[in-house]
Amino acid sequence: METLRDIGEFGLINRVARMLPGNEAVVEGIGDDCAVLKIGGALALVSCDASIEDVHFKRCLSAPEDIGWKAMTSAISDIAAMGGHPRFALITLACPAGTETEFVDRLYHGFSTVATRFGVTIVGGDTAHSPSGIAVDIMVIGETVEGRYLLRSGAQQNDVLAVTGYPGRSAAGLLALERGLTACPLIPAHVFPVPRVEEGKWFAQQPSVHAMIDLSDGLVQDAGHIAERSGLGLDIDPERVPIAPELDAYQDTLGINPRDLALAGGEEYELILALDPKHSDDIRQAFQDRFFMPLTVVGHFMEASHGVCVAGEPVSPKGFDHFRK
Repeated sequence: METLRDIGEFGLINRVARMLPGNEAVVEGIGDDCAVLKIGGALALVSCDASIEDVHFKRCLSAPEDIGWKAMTSAISDIAAMGGHPRFALITLACPAGTETEFVDRLYHGFSTVATRFGVTIVGGDTAHSPSGIAVDIMVIGETVEGRYLLRSGAQQNDVLAVTGYPGRSAAGLLALERGLTACPLIPAHVFPVPRVEEGKWFAQQPSVHAMIDLSDGLVQDAGHIAERSGLGLDIDPERVPIAPELDAYQDTLGINPRDLALAGGEEYELILALDPKHSDDIRQAFQDRFFMPLTVVGHFMEASHGVCVAGEPVSPKGFDHFRK
């Protein structure tokens, strides 16, 4: 009998999407970072994101505030990935009855710190008993800016692929935590990631940016989602992927190849874009001048028959999948 391990997380999403009816108020449904819904005369962006103990976090490695910070960041990042403005959040918390109230207080402090920083108001949610472990699900409601938003499906043949920041730092920070390297400067990238909200809104206002996604499951895998949804192939040049100086400096200590982490490490919440090649230099310079971080071209889109490639060689998805190791 077929199992979720056989079809994987994204096979499950596609399977469920085929089963569910649409609605005239649904502008964009399953298959992107957010649903886009018509509500009155406005377009709302709606998403939810789960954080499960021993899947997304381990209490032995993370303080309650850190767990809350990261869970809220992950949820807000879905709005950022569409170029939207996050407004409201609802939090569902499931935990064992023996959970200390202090833990919950500190967890909500983490939620609130990130929400306040990005202008998000927590307006409710739900609580439930969990027989084992902590589970959090955060729904975020946002709005488009001037009616514009970016999908995964907008890439065009010959567009270039670009990424903000330095991929791989979060995965390296997790390795450092697991190995007890508490002085490693990469740990904050994993514990306190930052959603690229203002950056996403800026990209959504640039006509030469055609598609976007946030980097949550790995550069190859997430960029591959843009290619798949756009009906295109993709080639990533690993030598062009920017490596943070602190990651380069710690590669021997961690015993890793930084480019492996940059290609497959998730939970970065950087943004990945499809750009018109005629305007990519101008966009990159304007972005760097405004946000003081790099925007680096790391690949290009091509005919669908080529599939997803790294250095010209076809690859299977490299990144996190909830149902496959």
